[in-house]
Amino acid sequence: MDRRQLATFISAAMNAPLVAILTFVPLILTQRHDNPNLLIAITTLFGAVLPLSSTYYLVRKGIIPDIYASDRSTRTEPFLWAMASYLMGVTALLWYEAPFVVTALMACYFVNAIVMLFITLSWKISIHMVGVMGPLTALMFQLGTKIAPLMLILLPVAWARLELKAHNKKQIAAGAVLSSILTWVQMAFYVNFLLPMI
Repeated sequence: MDRRQLATFISAAMNAPLVAILTFVPLILTQRHDNPNLLIAITTLFGAVLPLSSTYYLVRKGIIPDIYASDRSTRTEPFLWAMASYLMGVTALLWYEAPFVVTALMACYFVNAIVMLFITLSWKISIHMVGVMGPLTALMFQLGTKIAPLMLILLPVAWARLELKAHNKKQIAAGAVLSSILTWVQMAFYVNFLLPMI
């Protein structure tokens, strides 16, 4: 496997919908709920399966060039599909009275997607870094610094995106920093203020 093949593999493995599954499952399993399997099914469907399926559909229709929507000008439609899925996910989690942190993370996906969509209209921020750093920040918010070593995942992801010339260093750094700040602030607001009032 050469450098480009390795970078392609890392990019595929660390795609946002796949990372969502790896984040929601442990988060759900640390919480108390009558039906954790239902919550895993909901978060997998709305956080990963539907966003990924819509992306593949758009690729097949020729609306976007690849599953990463490498052409910035084609990213609006995938974002809209993903946002709709995340919003349905939030609704379902509220309906089944999911633990606050689980619903909060899905809400973070929705709001972060809105912010990234507006940024993408004029600048190609790294969605890969957003899709990795946001969930890691949510895990650290809930589980503490013991999951800090997982942040090392960011290094191969950043390298892969640079190696594939998909982004420059500023776009990668912006994706990581902005998603971290956005996610932490939202998690604190949703968990401590908004969701207890609903």
